[in-house]
Amino acid sequence: MKVIILASGSKGNATYIETNQTKILIDAGISHRQVKLRLARQGIELNHLNAILITHEHIDHTGHLVSLLEKTRAKLYIAKKSLRGIGQRNQPNPYLHDINFINPDVKYQINDLTFVPIALSHDARNNYGFLLKNKDASLAYITDTGHLPEKYDAILKQIQMLIIESNHDVEMLLNSTRTWDLKQRILSNEGHLSNQMCKDILNRIVSDQTKIVVLAHVSEECNTYELAYQENYDATVPKGISLYVAKQHEETILFDLEDKVA
Repeated sequence: MKVIILASGSKGNATYIETNQTKILIDAGISHRQVKLRLARQGIELNHLNAILITHEHIDHTGHLVSLLEKTRAKLYIAKKSLRGIGQRNQPNPYLHDINFINPDVKYQINDLTFVPIALSHDARNNYGFLLKNKDASLAYITDTGHLPEKYDAILKQIQMLIIESNHDVEMLLNSTRTWDLKQRILSNEGHLSNQMCKDILNRIVSDQTKIVVLAHVSEECNTYELAYQENYDATVPKGISLYVAKQHEETILFDLEDKVA
């Protein structure tokens, strides 16, 4: 399984996953042109896409959904409530696109790739994380949530690569120019994970099976990439886990889980 986080943050999100038989995107928050450009920089030519999985309806995750579906002819996997919540401009036409509605804790198969949506908590009509598996390679994608239900801890301890939100530093958020209502929303159970909350979750779920952690959806105003890395260092690196930070305007390296990037 090959993984590249193409963009992560409030201005757009997209993650590319490839197996021997399958190519997918999680979220469609950047343009087809940017997807192709950022993949090309990592040596991948986007000549086909099997599916796009949508976490939730917010525009930084769906802003380029229609154009990506039109240009790639990919199947769409999305919650019914999320589809209803997408603005008219970005809402795909069910008569023109192959739309598959998904539910939490149900296993789905796309060729040689299995995925299970997991229910998260965010101020959206519906919000999913995803657990993905191909042969011995496994990935968890967990962003845009105010907390992580402990019922998923056991399975997450078996996952090889974790992409998890480390959105904000609480002090930076409270001292920011954002409105009090927005600050409360971000800090709520339907908001975003802080650096400290991310660290606490990692201390719960990392195990001998965990090889790679990528911190995602880092706020450009209320956090820094360096601070997110430092805050989560003790929960990962001393335990032999490789730690990375996904950025907004550039892609990560290509992670090949079979090669177990160190």
